[in-house]
Amino acid sequence: SWRLMDHHAKYVTDKDFLGQWQLLYFGFTYCPDICPNELIRMREILDTLDKDPGTREKVLPLFITIDPKRDGPAQLKSYLSDWHPRLLGLT
Repeated sequence: SWRLMDHHAKYVTDKDFLGQWQLLYFGFTYCPDICPNELIRMREILDTLDKDPGTREKVLPLFITIDPKRDGPAQLKSYLSDWHPRLLGLT
């Protein structure tokens, strides 16, 4: 079990996501090359999945930072707003 803070400054645990598939990405907001490329791929996948309402409700995209000292909720919220509206940042 785990407990992290989301980009809305709300604590969440693994139990909050029971029954949903999670599309996970581990990265950091100051990542210059790899993270943006992978988030573009994630956005494309989500755009495809979101065409089916049944899939949209089942798949939760999560960005989990590996740099929690720099990536607080406000930083994550700002960064993730450029990628996909359903992407939830965790720190």
